[in-house]
Amino acid sequence: MLKGAIARRYAGAIFDIAVRQNTLDQTLADVQEIASLFANRKLAYLLREPNIPVQRKETAIRQALASRVLPTSLNLALLVVQRGLVDLMPNIARELHRLVLDYKNEAMAAVTTAMQLDAKQQDLVKQALERLTGKTILLETRIQPSILGGVVARVGDRVIDGSVEHRLKSLQQQLLTGVATASIDFFAEAASEEALPSGDGSQPAYQPKALDQSRQ
Repeated sequence: MLKGAIARRYAGAIFDIAVRQNTLDQTLADVQEIASLFANRKLAYLLREPNIPVQRKETAIRQALASRVLPTSLNLALLVVQRGLVDLMPNIARELHRLVLDYKNEAMAAVTTAMQLDAKQQDLVKQALERLTGKTILLETRIQPSILGGVVARVGDRVIDGSVEHRLKSLQQQLLTGVATASIDFFAEAASEEALPSGDGSQPAYQPKALDQSRQ
């Protein structure tokens, strides 16, 4: 918890500077590059080793980054090294990315389907998620045949499960418990499953309404 708070504080500080200087995109790219650099095994050992003088560490950082990142980004890297927070750099990069997305009213959506979506299907899913979230969606697609069909979307902490697997499990649970749920008509939904992309590619294109039904 403490590490998370520290990462948020550093990310918030560099974010505020980037907004004032109108360098938000470049700063985010810099911080992500710094996080990747700090993950390098050889450099990571140098930066973490307490017996190596701080001056030598700073020299290594300047040589690696001075010509590639903004001065404010370089200062962040040096400060993190000086304070022994090298391991927190990936967390700082993630927190900064979150702040940038919020600032731009954007959201990353990890979308899982049983088969690869074509460009048109991806656009339909993107539009549906944008209506649900009110944000501009940046889509990341993944393939997982075990969901059978439909779409599972994760936007931040929110999961929208419109998969056939999820509906089958829900129906099985209802049958086992004998509890009727008035808000969900699975047999009616089964009739509409033809609109969802299947694992073998035989079904028509995904329809956005499936995502809306998953909220019921």
